[in-house]
Amino acid sequence: MIKQFNEFLAKHATIALGTMWAFYIFLIYSLLPLAMPKYMNTLMYWSNVIQLITLPLLAVGTTILGKNSEDRAKEDHKAIMEQLELIKKMHGEVKEIHKDVKENVEK
Repeated sequence: MIKQFNEFLAKHATIALGTMWAFYIFLIYSLLPLAMPKYMNTLMYWSNVIQLITLPLLAVGTTILGKNSEDRAKEDHKAIMEQLELIKKMHGEVKEIHKDVKENVEK
């Protein structure tokens, strides 16, 4: 249960932090010291806290999203290989039919 929650949080936080809206929020936040130089130290502190929290969160989220992509790639590979085997079987049948037709024409 805890693992599922952690993965859910990491995955969705990674997706949310990877948006342009997150970029704009952080851009505005980074410009706040220009408007409020008096609070620059406090804003820098909170900026560092955000970085310390989001860095491992993004690392875990990226790993989880990568694992999901890898699992999908394996499933796709398996489906493609099944289709290839079916095509090979059909090709063999067509070759047999062609061989029979060729033999009947030559007779």
